[in-house]
Amino acid sequence: MSKVAIAILAVAGIGCAKQGMSPTLRNDISAKLATTQEPMQKCYARLLTTQRKLKGMVVVQAAILPDGQFTEVSLRRDEPQDPVLRFCVVQAIAGLKLDKAPGERIQIESVPIKFDWSNAK
Repeated sequence: MSKVAIAILAVAGIGCAKQGMSPTLRNDISAKLATTQEPMQKCYARLLTTQRKLKGMVVVQAAILPDGQFTEVSLRRDEPQDPVLRFCVVQAIAGLKLDKAPGERIQIESVPIKFDWSNAK
């Protein structure tokens, strides 16, 4: 039996261009990003059935519009180099919207996501 591990290092890894972001807003962004773990995990698990050695880190960059919608999602780093995994990551994050609109555009510079698997004993 295999165990799939995806670590979204959102709490420590959000690098925002906007100085002075409130801790509440930072926590809201981190919590919203954490909701993408399940869909990305399912996508990664499907890919492992045909590509057992697929692993690595991607670093996502995105923006949040004043209404709270995530947009302009791109990968700054893409170790797995898999187009299907890349699509899953971008789609999962692009579909997010903050519950409370920030009222201004926010640039998220760095969200590292690690894809790895290990055999459970």
